[in-house]
Amino acid sequence: MSTAVRVLETRWWWIRHAPLVGPANQIPDADTPADLSDPRRSERLKRLLPARGLWITSVLPRAVQTAGALTHSRPIRDADLNEQDFGLWRGRTHDALWSDGDDNYRRFWAAPASIAPPEGESFEAMCLRVASAIERLTQTHAGMDVVCVAHAGTIRAALALALGLAPHKALSFVVEPWSLTRLDWVGGDWRIGRVNALP
Repeated sequence: MSTAVRVLETRWWWIRHAPLVGPANQIPDADTPADLSDPRRSERLKRLLPARGLWITSVLPRAVQTAGALTHSRPIRDADLNEQDFGLWRGRTHDALWSDGDDNYRRFWAAPASIAPPEGESFEAMCLRVASAIERLTQTHAGMDVVCVAHAGTIRAALALALGLAPHKALSFVVEPWSLTRLDWVGGDWRIGRVNALP
């Protein structure tokens, strides 16, 4: 007589933080806040999320603030889920960097996954960091709904892991503010539920 094997399903609900306060095309500083002035966005998103779940955010204020608009729970903060570190370019706009003729900036766009900004990290390095965190957290919280408020780069890195993509391919994903991406770990494989779904 055979016995059924219970397969644990760990459901990741990835949310990109709310839009940023500041000029368009600005590379945010670590402390750049989120714009939470439209509560309708958070209310619509709440209806898509599990009633009970473990909440996790990066340590950056914009992710923590967005989580605060969505839950009364106190999220776990994990620096390994932070956005890519853009080093000396933080706080600058893309237009200004291009207009200044910054050679490092122009070289970066020739290989944006592998080249690191000055005193920052490459997207490839970020993908390794995020993948390690996801594997650790999936094992620690197996069988749970994990609601994670993070960043466009973080979510692209999660998609690279789930789909087995090279980092430069994952940069093709659009990840809008307030969007929901659902990735489930089931029986040793990732299942893609939705990507960049807007409430």
